[in-house]
This record gives sequence, C-alpha cells and structure tokens, in this order.
Amino acid sequence: MRLVFFIIGSGIGAPLRYLVDRYFRSRTNFPLGILIVNVAGSFILGYISTKDAVNSSFLLMGFCGALTSWSALALDQENEFANKKYLQMFLNLAANMFFGLGAAYIGVRLF
Repeated sequence: MRLVFFIIGSGIGAPLRYLVDRYFRSRTNFPLGILIVNVAGSFILGYISTKDAVNSSFLLMGFCGALTSWSALALDQENEFANKKYLQMFLNLAANMFFGLGAAYIGVRLF
C-alpha cells in the first residue's frame, strides 16, 4: 500500500513542478519556479519528518521527491555557467541551499 501512496504522490508532484517552473520561466530569466518548489518541498519534508504516520510519509515522500528537483537545479547551474551568468549562478545555488535548508528547519521546528 505504501508503494501506491508513493506513486500517487509522485504523479501529483512531478506535474506540479513542471507547471510551476513553466509559469515562472515565462515571466523571469531567473529559475524562480525551481526555487519555489525546492523550498516548498523542503518545508513539507521537514514538517512531515517529525510525524509518525508511515503511509502519509510515503505519500509525501513521493510527492516531495517528485516536486523538488536537484537535476533541474543542476541543469540551471550548467546553463548559467555556459552563458557566463556567474552572479545568477551563485545566487541561484545560494538561494536554493539557504532557503531550502531554512524551510526544512522551520518545518521540523513547527512540530
């Protein structure tokens, strides 16, 4: 049953990440959509990691795992480097790390 929850969560998280990313990429040159989903997913994972609900954890792990994207961040970093957008590359990585870790910390502390 946990696998079913994981699959359902993944089926929701991945399309949501795609839609958020596409929405913000059409409005800004900064990969804001990936930053938003990474921070939101980090917060949710931090919050849920303190719970003892196994089935909801698997659903949220599937959801958050599909929602967040290290590979999209890495691709953005490579593109920014190739286009010599070094400041944007640094700010993008720093924002994902700082706000992602901060969101996870806040999520854990809310329990």
